[in-house]
Amino acid sequence: MSQIAYSGNTSNLSYHLEKNHPVEFSEFLRSNTDQMREAFATAFSRIKTEPSAICVQQFQDTNLRQSPDPANRRHNDLTTAVIGFICEGMYPVSVVEEPTFKTLMSTIDPGYSPPSKSDLAVKMLPQKYYRTRDTVFTELAGVVYCGVATDLWQSHTQNRTYISLSMHSLHYNGTAAFSMINKCLKTFEVQEDNTAENITRAMYETFVEWGITHKVIGATTNSSMDIVKACSLLELSVEMPCLGHTINRAMDEAFQLPQVDSFLGCCRKIVNHVRETAMHLLREKQKQHGLSQCALMTDRGRSWLATLAMIQRLKEQQAAVTATLIESSSSHPVSFDGSDWALVEGLIEVLQPFKVVAHMITSCKYPTISMVRPVLHMLLNTTLKVKEGDLKEISMTKEIISKMLSSTYSQTQEISVFLNIATFLDPRYKKLPFLSTQERSKVENNITEEAKAILERQIAERPCLGDFSLVSDEPPSKKQTPLRDSSGSILSQDNPLAAIFCQSEAEQSQDELQAQVAEELSNYKSQRVLGLNEDPLLWWSSHAALFPTLPTLLQKYWCIPATSVPCHRLFNSSGRVLCGKRNRIAPALVDQQVFLYENMRSYYEAEPSEDDLDDVWDDICRTTT
Repeated sequence: MSQIAYSGNTSNLSYHLEKNHPVEFSEFLRSNTDQMREAFATAFSRIKTEPSAICVQQFQDTNLRQSPDPANRRHNDLTTAVIGFICEGMYPVSVVEEPTFKTLMSTIDPGYSPPSKSDLAVKMLPQKYYRTRDTVFTELAGVVYCGVATDLWQSHTQNRTYISLSMHSLHYNGTAAFSMINKCLKTFEVQEDNTAENITRAMYETFVEWGITHKVIGATTNSSMDIVKACSLLELSVEMPCLGHTINRAMDEAFQLPQVDSFLGCCRKIVNHVRETAMHLLREKQKQHGLSQCALMTDRGRSWLATLAMIQRLKEQQAAVTATLIESSSSHPVSFDGSDWALVEGLIEVLQPFKVVAHMITSCKYPTISMVRPVLHMLLNTTLKVKEGDLKEISMTKEIISKMLSSTYSQTQEISVFLNIATFLDPRYKKLPFLSTQERSKVENNITEEAKAILERQIAERPCLGDFSLVSDEPPSKKQTPLRDSSGSILSQDNPLAAIFCQSEAEQSQDELQAQVAEELSNYKSQRVLGLNEDPLLWWSSHAALFPTLPTLLQKYWCIPATSVPCHRLFNSSGRVLCGKRNRIAPALVDQQVFLYENMRSYYEAEPSEDDLDDVWDDICRTTT
């Protein structure tokens, strides 16, 4: 990134920007509050003072310099591995001072001394951070549109709250395939006082620092009031609710219904009773009924997916569990009869489709924003539709979840319009069967207007194209004569009917643009509808050349993620594992280490999940029978 030098107050910065950086100056003027102007100045001062990768390389630690000595090269490799271990495992730098770590290193190479905690914190991690930062800057240089997402998390051991701000973009250079860019930009602490204003300031500084202020289309959030207010203060055009957080909140509300809460408490008591005192009896009954030899599961962490797994296992083992409870009835006070098993079955019927949705979204390696409307339509009109024979608890559960989903995504007209266009641009869902004819027509009209604006910009940006078109081999002095009609008079100029029947150049241009966009949309709609399991981004990569404007619209409408954090953190316990890792980091190093951790790995690479422990438990149980 180019270094911008300035000194003095905000007025001096204003002069410097106006003279040397007109685009940034325009943004500075748009900052219509003192707070935003100050934030802008802060971001640019940071750009000036932070060293670039070139500067970092000049003061690299001697331990990392290459040496012809094989032993030194091995020690360099070990130091690089230690830095990677700390960054990718998100370990505190103090780990190098742990006796067990020192023993491990001396076992690997008795002659090797790992870097000190001070060297890591002061030199090596910052060097790694700035090198990675420059790489990210390079990747973001070609971004046209981007969306941002806010990951709000707490460090319980330090009693601090942080927000990690990530950027998401769909990149296309006109020749290569579409590629997704997902980068963590900043992690900052959220102060308790003036929370929304502090978040606004931190986000704005980050936008300016990374040069994406004009590129941000909108944000995906967990609907926290302070974050939503910050997005509003930043005047982001789209504030997208996180699908994962919305589903999780809906489930939490449904499970808090007194009847449902009491029933799930009863299920947990049964599971705990069997696991603690009746495991051998359960094994006996499983053998008698020809059921698989597996343990009952508890919903540790109380996520809805864990609760679903718990009641599904109960249902699978219904015969064995019922027999075990009857035979051990004297040792526990809980009864479980036919109506309870009916409620288990009803809850599974409600929750299972959400698990399928979670798996669909988690397994996708392409933007999922286009799936939101189809998924919501399916859930609201099939899974959550109250049926005549539903138990009272099931009906109430469906109503609670349905109300949460529908109200969250109908908050503003902007959300609805954005999701409809994003869905239309997906060749799997482009027929929009869940919309009325009038609504589909409105979507196409919106796309037509945006596509025409894109064409107008493309025409305006063509350098001197009109002048080049006039070049010919004829002498300059030879001029073309005006066209004449059959009577010999100049066409239209003197005809009084011209005002009625002859279009102006502007009108003719608009008609041509309209016709071109209509042809492009017709071409897109006539293409084969993709299968539901096909990759839409792969399709666009091979068909983008057929469409002058739709690829640009795709970059705009697919850059906002459907979820505010990677899906695997929302729909299993890997999010808790990550929080555990982040809790270990010293506050002064949080931004650097989270930045390195997130940007040195794939966005779709899941952390180890605590859910795997249940599978381990099952394996242990099978080997002991």
